[in-house]
Amino acid sequence: MQQIIDIVQRLMEELDVTVLGLLCGAFIFILGVIISQYKLEKCFHHRRVWSRLAVSLGLLILAVCMNSYVEATLVFSLLVCLTIFLPLPHELLIIYYYKSHLDDLDKGKYRGWLVTTSAKLRFYALRIKACHDEVDRQNVQVEFLDEAKKWDLFDYEYKQYYLPHLDVLFKIGAVKAFESECVRLSRFKDNSYMLCFQTYLAHNAFDYEKMVEYESKNTDTSDESQLVSLLNLLCAYEASGEKEKMKPIVAKLLEYKKKGIIHIEMYRDLMHYYDEILCDKVAGDRLADEIVKMKLARFGDFLNLLDVAFMHYRREGNQTKINTLLDKILSDNDLMQHGENQLITRIKLMYVIFDNGYKWQEYSFKLFFDRERYLKCSYRVGALFVKESLRLIRDVNALTGKGLQQNLLSDMFVDFSRNCERYLSEIDSDLATLDERFLYRYISLLMLKQELLKFMADDDLVLVRKNNDEIFERIRARCEHNGNQRELLHFLVVQIDDILSMNKQILDYVSANKQFTLSQKFIDYKSHWDAYLNYAENLICDVVKILQSRNYDKSLAYYVLYTAYFYNLIGNGKRSVFFLSQFERYGVDLKNWTVPIQDLYAKIAISKTSKI
Repeated sequence: MQQIIDIVQRLMEELDVTVLGLLCGAFIFILGVIISQYKLEKCFHHRRVWSRLAVSLGLLILAVCMNSYVEATLVFSLLVCLTIFLPLPHELLIIYYYKSHLDDLDKGKYRGWLVTTSAKLRFYALRIKACHDEVDRQNVQVEFLDEAKKWDLFDYEYKQYYLPHLDVLFKIGAVKAFESECVRLSRFKDNSYMLCFQTYLAHNAFDYEKMVEYESKNTDTSDESQLVSLLNLLCAYEASGEKEKMKPIVAKLLEYKKKGIIHIEMYRDLMHYYDEILCDKVAGDRLADEIVKMKLARFGDFLNLLDVAFMHYRREGNQTKINTLLDKILSDNDLMQHGENQLITRIKLMYVIFDNGYKWQEYSFKLFFDRERYLKCSYRVGALFVKESLRLIRDVNALTGKGLQQNLLSDMFVDFSRNCERYLSEIDSDLATLDERFLYRYISLLMLKQELLKFMADDDLVLVRKNNDEIFERIRARCEHNGNQRELLHFLVVQIDDILSMNKQILDYVSANKQFTLSQKFIDYKSHWDAYLNYAENLICDVVKILQSRNYDKSLAYYVLYTAYFYNLIGNGKRSVFFLSQFERYGVDLKNWTVPIQDLYAKIAISKTSKI
């Protein structure tokens, strides 16, 4: 044994190798094996790793050369290297402080002290979780995505922090930006989040076969991932008319419901299945009663969930349940919301209460007499009050033929006119500063602006048409810019319907009021009608191109029916019959569709019969 030791010592002396050097070599060899075995070499591609290692190495070399503070430098270097993956000690204390001080978290107090990437990731994760309002949550999520793109993230950080919030881009309507991020992160293509994202993109392209294909690849067994996957499959099967395949999906959703998982889309899809696919009143009643008993901390989620039960009671005509539910919403709104959000909910309920005939006069008149409180607020409240009030006044007049008290109406219109310019200015200001990715907010603002412009046009039909078309063109341009194909097709249909339906309403009014034909407003409108008709025909052609690009897929049956209706309105019977026949070939069960759509089909079918 001694001889072996002597031989090793002699070799080390001849090769000029020290014990420390040998140990360092062995350590480097073992480290290399570990990196190769566990594929850690990617870590060394990150700036965060090299920058910290360079700082630590530089400090160690300096300390050794000066032969001082070597131990302290080693400790400091170790701390610096640990910050590659972990926050600094003071950052951990700040993160812990935020958990119990949500106001300071929202304001970003002490945020400047957070310097490491891992601490910033934890900070944004807490901020997003603390948001109770959907709009605020989306703002923070988008802010986080923009900031995180500047950081040097590890793959595990992408999976843990970035990917769970990436779908916010799709939810706000920024499909092109969403798709671009999916391409950039294609290395995670087998991740459950990315498979789900590909499903969203397939849905935007009306490609339901692809939706099923991507969801079938999802191997993530977590409840959240499986639930989202099931909801996407349910959407795809319904759109393609495969009702039998929906049954096992619904059965699995019910298992998640039994676990106590509360997911608004799950409850909405279940209710839709019971009411409009199965027509199972008992199951729908049971689900609605279960929803009403639930308690949620966020009022927005609470309202969306109650809406599922409310729509079921509407379909069933259960007036008692509807009245009870409306009372509950009014009461909880006063308890759970404050400021403008509380006022906005009150305004939105005004037409709902009227539409259900429940104390609508008492409720709406209370708001009308207290209108100054609403009108003096920002456009979020004031413009919405004007819009919903005009909507209610118009429908009350159509329903009763009398309308509201003339003195009250005159006073209200004066107050509306006094504030509309301010609201329009505020809306234009917000439109100018709004991030272009927020498509749905952009649409909401423009549609609100449209209602104000319509009121201010004072029955100038040409001006109303001009304003409406400009609004719709801006919306369609933004949809195209953001790559949102579904919204683009939707607003093509909405604009065509607006042009043709407005003309039909005018002609109906003229037939009942012959003297209106002599008015300058009607004469001006009539002189422009050929241009309006030509414009509508061009828009219909755009819709047909989209339908042809998808080979008149069954999932587009709704748009095929509307195309038949539009051709019927413009007097092109041949094209109307073609699209109606195309719709009938789908074998769609109209009982699962809304009453207005059923009426629409009946009108076209009658027209087709008369032509034959």
